[in-house]
Amino acid sequence: MSRDYSERDRVVALAAVFQAARLVKDLARSGRCDRSALEQTIQALFDFDPADVASPFGGLEGLQWGLRTLIAQLASPAERDLEIAGYVISLIHHGDKLMGDRERIDNLTEDLENLKEKQVHVELPGFTLNAQLARLYQTYISPVPPQIMVKGEPMYLQNPQITDDIRAALLAGLRAAVLWRQCGGKRWHLLTRRRAYEGIAMDLAEQNA
Repeated sequence: MSRDYSERDRVVALAAVFQAARLVKDLARSGRCDRSALEQTIQALFDFDPADVASPFGGLEGLQWGLRTLIAQLASPAERDLEIAGYVISLIHHGDKLMGDRERIDNLTEDLENLKEKQVHVELPGFTLNAQLARLYQTYISPVPPQIMVKGEPMYLQNPQITDDIRAALLAGLRAAVLWRQCGGKRWHLLTRRRAYEGIAMDLAEQNA
């Protein structure tokens, strides 16, 4: 995917970051999340040459949770969800670190390509795939400080399948954060372009309402 990116592209990529953050919070706090949104977010990890910014996530339809979460966060900063905001900031921070480490990103990409190939020949149930992705997260992301600290209920955070889902969602969120940067996204845009981002996100959400 090589092109000039628009403000719309940046909002789409940012919505994917917020979607991953929302999924992490839901899983950690309730042990549940929108499974369709989780699957769409995770499958984006295996689209290495997307046609456009939205296509890795199943198009705008696959990003409805992210768009609605982004709108809610931007509409009233005083009432925004601080947990989700914290995850978004952490994902962007680690995404920047990943982009600056060519060897690490190449090795991670190679492992994701191998896992994609394995899916073609062996049908992997979702929880098994997420366990594989969780291991990649622990290998490539967890050792890099500061760790992303997930808050939630101990009964869920101690459940191996839920923690696999959380790590898989975090890895997918990093992919989205890197995409946002590649689209020209800057941290200060979250402040200076808040109203513009909110308006675009509302238009995009309405397209698939």
